[in-house]
Parts: sequence; structure tokens; C-alpha cells
Amino acid sequence: MTFAWRRVGTLVGWMIFGMWVAFGYSVVYQNQQRGIASVDFQSYALAAERMQHQANPYPAIAEAQAMWRSVHLWEQRMLNAPDPAAKLAVKAQYDQVGQIVGPYLYPPTLANMVTSLQINSLGMAAILSMATLGFVGFWLYLTKQSSAWTILVMLSLECMLGIVSGNVEALLLLGSLLGGYWALYGSRLAAALIIALLLLIKPFYALFFVALAALAYCNVADSAARQGLIKRIASIAALALGLIGLEIWRWNSALRHETFNYLANTFEYQWFNFAVAEQSPMSMWNRTPLQGLINLGINPNSAQILALGLWLIGLAASCWLVWRKQVGFPLLYGLSFLLLYWGRPVGWSFSFLELIVLSLVWPTLGRWGKIGLSIAMLGLIGSRWIALGLTAQAQGMPLNTLQTSNFAWESWLVLPLCLLCLSYVIRQSTHQSLRASTQQILVN
Repeated sequence: MTFAWRRVGTLVGWMIFGMWVAFGYSVVYQNQQRGIASVDFQSYALAAERMQHQANPYPAIAEAQAMWRSVHLWEQRMLNAPDPAAKLAVKAQYDQVGQIVGPYLYPPTLANMVTSLQINSLGMAAILSMATLGFVGFWLYLTKQSSAWTILVMLSLECMLGIVSGNVEALLLLGSLLGGYWALYGSRLAAALIIALLLLIKPFYALFFVALAALAYCNVADSAARQGLIKRIASIAALALGLIGLEIWRWNSALRHETFNYLANTFEYQWFNFAVAEQSPMSMWNRTPLQGLINLGINPNSAQILALGLWLIGLAASCWLVWRKQVGFPLLYGLSFLLLYWGRPVGWSFSFLELIVLSLVWPTLGRWGKIGLSIAMLGLIGSRWIALGLTAQAQGMPLNTLQTSNFAWESWLVLPLCLLCLSYVIRQSTHQSLRASTQQILVN
């Protein structure tokens, strides 16, 4: 009987990954012991506290803009300091002031959940740790890949920062994976529940589900199956909208008014309307086409229209790629995932990007292709750590990106190149299917 080395390797891989996730949780625990709360979670908790006192969870527009300006001023003080020692002194002052908590900029459902479930920083870290494990585990199950792929996540600064900062993004990405899969193959009610929850937390996740629905339709070759898919998608959409309507009805009239007022003026709560020179470091952190257009000096309202147009072009190109190809769910998800990052207005991370793209492309590449793409992905991952090192040395506030406001290379290069990689996978898959069909015909 041959010893199951592969099974042992898989088990060891998952144990190491579990330890990595536990490390992120332990960082949050140690920070809490020192009185340091997770910076992103604090914005949710403060909004929840306001709602408990029947106050408006949203700050005034002037208050939100003042917070963004304060971050810009700290960065300018670091950059304008005359020498490295002075820069570090400014950073020490910034650290003493404490983390600057961003304004709450979501519908009230997330803050409501924090209150009703009595979630604290540790609780959020636990939820995000499990979400990270769940996302990676389900993705590797769908793609039939080994636990060795978890190393891409462990090397990713952004995935670790997501847990440590208490940002809800990892949970939403897990929801997109489960909700997308169930929307096409599983329970309609479960899919509608997840979709409604995601849209009530971050409405721009509608970009993901619209893209997935369009790609799934274009992907199907049989007309009867397409009709069935339309009915399925329509029923899930109706259920999700009904659930969203019930949640809005559950809010009291004051909360509805405050929320709709925020949604009507959401652009004003961001830094987009500042002069371009006053938008950093947010204009570096925000790796989206919208930010890239604004950095070029385009009026924010015009940039928003152009960014939507770019998203529609990306969606149309992706639909053309999968037209009647009958590719599997992982590729459909990968394209929709990239289109979400391409279309969202604010995106300070590309969590799980390397894992998804590299694991999909890997089987279709030759030796040199694998080496080249691995170097490119590891370079992208490494750039995050270099940026963190520069931040620690008070060389400005790049945080986790080396792109600049003047050259938004991540905004313009990373996602289009990743889409090209997936287009190569689809092309290769199509050629393999044609070769298999041709061989079958010849045999018969």
C-alpha cells in the first residue's frame, strides 16, 4: 500500500494556512490588549453607537471631508520634513495621535448587524478569519487545486491587512463566491439572501452580480437553457429586491431619510471633489479607473460617466470572450471578480487577485509562461511589502501600493492584464475542446 504523501502534503498545507490566519487574529487580540482597535471596524462601530442613541450614523459632509484632509496634511508633513529623522518624528506624532477613523459610508445594515450581534474587534477578526478560510477553501475545491496555492494568500499583505484592520471585504468576497455559485446552480433563496445582504452593505457589488448574470447568459449555447437561466436569474433578482425592500421598510423614517440623503450625496463624502494635488494619499490607495481619470484632471462627475463606460466596455469584451463557449463557473467568477474591481468607485485592495488569476491560468501555460507569470505576480505581491516598508520609514504614506497619484499604474495596468490572462485561458480551453471534438469525429 503506497503511503498517501499527497494527502499528507494537503493536510500540512492547510495547517500552515490555518496558522497564518490565526496569526492575523492574534495581532488583533494583542492590539486590543494595548487599547488599539481595528481601524476599519471602528467606523462601523462608531456608526452603530450613533444609531443606538438614535443619532445619524453618517457624519456631516464637512466632517467627512475634514477627515480626508487631515490624512493629506499628515502625509504632506512627512514628505516636507527636511531629513529622515524629522520624517520619523512626524510619523511618531501621527502614531501618538492614533489612527484616523474614516467616515461610515455604507447603508445602515452593516452598523445594525454590529449592534444586533454585539460584534467587537475580536469578533470581526474571527468572522474575517473564517471568511478567508472559507473563500480560499471553496475556491480551491471548485478549481480542483491543491493547498499549495494558499501560499499566494499567505504572501499577500492585503489579505492579512483585511483581517487586522477589520474590513468587511473578505466576508463580502466569500458572499460573492457562494452567492454567485448558488445563483447559477443551487438554492435560489440562499442566493437571494446573500445577494440582498451584499447590496445592503456595499451597493456597488451589484456590478459583480450583473456581470456574472450577463456572462452566464452569453456562455450558454442551448437556447432552451438560456430561457431557463433568464427565469432563474429573474426570480432570484425579484427575491433579492424584495428582501432589500423589507430591510428598508424596517428602518424608521428618520434613518431612511438619513440614508437616502447620504446616497444622494455620496460623492460629496469622498475626497474626489478636492483639487487633485490635495487628494493624496487616498488617490494612491484607490486603485480604480475612476480615481485614475480624476488623477488625470478630469472633472469627477465626467470621470464617473467615463469610468462607467470603461466598465461597460470591459463587460462587453468579457461577454464576447465567453460567447457560447460553455466555460466553467471558475472562469465566469474570475471575470466577474475582475470586473467588480474594474468598476467599483473605491478600492484600496486587490484581495485574492493573485490566487484567482494564477490558479486559473496555470494549467494552460508552458514552463516559461508559468515562470514569467509567477515572477509578475510575486513582483506585485512584493510591491505591497516594499510600500509598507516605506510607510514604516515615514517616506510618505503609500501604505500598501507603489503606485502614485501621477502614475496610477495599478489602476490602469493590473486589471486589464489580468483580464488578458483569463482571455488566454478561454481561448486555450476552446482550442482544446475543438481538438477533442475533431479527434472524436475521426475515431467515429
